[in-house]
Amino acid sequence: MYLCLLKGDEFVRFKKHLVMIALLALTVFIFAGCGENVIAEVNGEKITMDELTLQVNELKEMYEKQGMDFSGDNGQSLLESLQKDVLAGLIEKKIMLQEAKNIVTLGPEDVQEKLQPLKEQFPTEDNFKDFLKQVKMNEKEVAYILSLQDEVTKDVPLVAEDDARKYYDDNPDQFSQPEQLEVRHILFFVNDGTKELPTQHTDAEARQMAEDVIAQLNQGQDFAGLAKEKSEDNGTKENGGLYTATKSSTVTEFYTAASALAVGEYTTEPVKTDYGYHVIKLEKVTPVGQQPFAEVNESLTAHLWDQAKQEKFNQFLQEAKEKAVIVNKLDEKQGNQEQ
Repeated sequence: MYLCLLKGDEFVRFKKHLVMIALLALTVFIFAGCGENVIAEVNGEKITMDELTLQVNELKEMYEKQGMDFSGDNGQSLLESLQKDVLAGLIEKKIMLQEAKNIVTLGPEDVQEKLQPLKEQFPTEDNFKDFLKQVKMNEKEVAYILSLQDEVTKDVPLVAEDDARKYYDDNPDQFSQPEQLEVRHILFFVNDGTKELPTQHTDAEARQMAEDVIAQLNQGQDFAGLAKEKSEDNGTKENGGLYTATKSSTVTEFYTAASALAVGEYTTEPVKTDYGYHVIKLEKVTPVGQQPFAEVNESLTAHLWDQAKQEKFNQFLQEAKEKAVIVNKLDEKQGNQEQ
């Protein structure tokens, strides 16, 4: 696993890595009558069953609410497998913290300095605190792991443009661009009060509102102006209803109706989707094609550099695991002795 630097997509990957440590803890596997609280040791540092159970209970409940079933023989096998995975994640985190503290000592001011770029990615301090709760780590732990990553990857060279170009040429499918429809739309929700939507209309009411907008368009009124005034889609109304649609990102009924229009036309009948009734205008069509290298060069170079750093860190972490003295009592109890 790899803790990435805090730039663009790398920050997202950083969050995913930390979340993965927590999300692997989906199960409680209680050994009745065993009388042991320590479930593993890493270079003499203990990991307790209490630590594991605390995370497990919260996440197991969350997944059960989403419909995951942990009952039956198959469920028990899944629980045992996941128990093993989450403990492996906790062991890995322990190793990273140990290695970090071998190379740096952070005081309170150092911790805050290291965390500042991360905190800036969150709208509020409370959002950042929620993030720490989600990944089951405190500020000091995150700061130490970031310091370790910085130290291990500091000598990874930047990716040359020629190397980025070669990757681009060798992987054309990764840079293909689907057909894109630039549209404007006006939406009226159908909601009988059972959906979490900002307004409530019956099907007939929403359809009538859409028909009234079409009548106004037929009289020459501006589509963007009507979208700002009347659309109930708060995500697009301030931009005059402007939206870029692809076949994979848009519900079928919407995309089918939009793609049947000529540029400049709008739908003469309301378009029904699961959300409600839409009036759609087609502004522009961008056909299937390949993103030019000039458009992707910067992001691709950054991605390849991040990938190189990830490989360097993964190698470092693997070597740290191999030299660590690890006692995994869960493996012993499940009959999977690990060397």
